[in-house]
Amino acid sequence: MEETVTLPDATTHYLVHPLDLPEARDRFRNSWLVGACTSLPVATLVAAIVGYLSLNWFGPVVVFLALSIFGALAARWFSDRAWDYIPRKRQDRDRPLPRLWELGSAAVLALVLGAALLLIVFRLDNADVSVPVRAYTFGMCAVTALLVLGDAIFGLIRPAGRRRALAGLPGVAVVVFATVLAYAQWFDNAVSKQDILWGAITMAAAAVLVGAARFWDRRTTAASIAAAE
Repeated sequence: MEETVTLPDATTHYLVHPLDLPEARDRFRNSWLVGACTSLPVATLVAAIVGYLSLNWFGPVVVFLALSIFGALAARWFSDRAWDYIPRKRQDRDRPLPRLWELGSAAVLALVLGAALLLIVFRLDNADVSVPVRAYTFGMCAVTALLVLGDAIFGLIRPAGRRRALAGLPGVAVVVFATVLAYAQWFDNAVSKQDILWGAITMAAAAVLVGAARFWDRRTTAASIAAAE
């Protein structure tokens, strides 16, 4: 293999990442940027927004496929070209991304999520949506906001989960803001607390089911690994 760049001294810096090399850094940055803007959650939300605005199914499908497929291919191409500068045996594949990059990816998702939530908030504020429907929806939103906020706080307290929690803060802020905005936009003194309660119970029950499924999956995976050993 002919080296086209000067790698760090192997005796002091054996594993190398594209961010260590000026020649590879731009391509790796492009890979991250394309991936952040075309990730599956971002593509899904953008497609949903397009579907809401266009009132047809063709546009959202095209947008989703274009973002998710071509975005993934472009991100992979930039990433592969960046890693090509480093011999395989010296590639530091396990190095995490810089924290600012993780926060930037979360900010992109939060921006698109915020746009989608604003559309929902103002759509449900129309006269053709009854107050009980708004109240039930708000109950679900309130529990969701409490869950994501509690998960963020718990993650920040635990050193092992602090990095993930910090990266998720933009999304948490968007969800909490949208919930507060929904209450201010939808209701006056006529809101039914019973309808809000039923919405909250529904979302809480869904959260319990999801949590139980994840717990069972972890238990099953751990049992399979123990049996294999």
